Amino acid sequence: MTGDPTRWDASTAFRNLREQAPVQQVVLPGDLVAWLVTGAAEARQAMVDARLAYDMRRLPDARMGFGGRRCPDDIFSAEGRHLLNSDGADHHRLRTVLAPLLSRTAARQWKPFVTQTCTELLNGMVAAERPDLVVDYARPLAVRVATALLGIPDELQHRLTVLTLAMINAAAPEAPAIRRHRTELLGLWARIIGEKRRSPGDDVLTRLTVAQSQGCLSAQELVSVAWGLFSGAITPTTALIASGAVEIMRSPELRPLLHGGTDRDRLTGELLRLISPFPVATWRFALQDMSLGNTVIPQGAVVLVALAAANRDPAAFPEPDTARPDRVGGHLAFGLGAHYCPGAPLARMQAAVALTALFDRFPGLRLATPEVELRRQGVLVDRCYEHVPVCTSATTAADL
Repeated sequence: MTGDPTRWDASTAFRNLREQAPVQQVVLPGDLVAWLVTGAAEARQAMVDARLAYDMRRLPDARMGFGGRRCPDDIFSAEGRHLLNSDGADHHRLRTVLAPLLSRTAARQWKPFVTQTCTELLNGMVAAERPDLVVDYARPLAVRVATALLGIPDELQHRLTVLTLAMINAAAPEAPAIRRHRTELLGLWARIIGEKRRSPGDDVLTRLTVAQSQGCLSAQELVSVAWGLFSGAITPTTALIASGAVEIMRSPELRPLLHGGTDRDRLTGELLRLISPFPVATWRFALQDMSLGNTVIPQGAVVLVALAAANRDPAAFPEPDTARPDRVGGHLAFGLGAHYCPGAPLARMQAAVALTALFDRFPGLRLATPEVELRRQGVLVDRCYEHVPVCTSATTAADL
């Protein structure tokens, strides 16, 4: 990545890399050498290959992996013990505890809450002098749903969000300020979990504390899983809703699809493919020398699967830069195999409800600034627009 990171065009950069080779060595910020996977076939292979570990502790030499260094966007690999940095039996154990709490049935039960929250936030956008899809809609929706799901007190919602986003977007994970954020964040989670033990509720965090008391997960895993759930719920969902709205404003012919059950589901799938809320999957580490596609990756290598690149590989998705709701073939935005995102049903439901409510309320919604002026934050994990200012007053397509 070169130039202004807020203007970095991931799609173009990944396309250029994929055209050179679907698997190749790259140098990341901080001079960390890694292997980047950009081809769809190779990405599918990488995501189900047991020789690529999520848990860097399984490497035979401590000098492998990150080599003792911390890098931007490595947070889900380096912090705590949770689903995104565990493998095998440990991963299965944690997933067995968590998966029922995030199933399709569980997600459907949250639809009335999501709908009501969308209404409240849209009312606020009407009153806003300069409404912003990120600040006024997508992010507060994601945060409110995550805090309600977990059972986090309202008074802690803001600080928890600030600290979480600071950790995720840390350019220097070992900087003194980020260390202080980490300490405060862990203390805040300890406070929340302690209160949940004293006053149980009907929420996911209470069920996790019960599972911990039954020996299904450790105290460290409880904090890590809770934090991973919260951060994983707010950042990609914000990106999906905000970027999905921009995609629909860019292509007004997509708007009618929001009103059909099957059409809306297919549109949501295409938006996930185009946007890839997590542009790059969690870091993996080669346990041995291995072939990936036509490339040999050495033992100990850091491997990154570029979901945003694989999801736009023309070999798997003809007309890859165009939203085609009739497309056959699954995207990789939620991963694949044992590590497939357990929160996928909730994320799909939130996006579908939020985008439908948004364009129902504002049929002529349009950007208040040229699209080329929109800026993004983050690189690998939280690759989302910083702001999306919009005009809500237009009511016909002619106003667009």
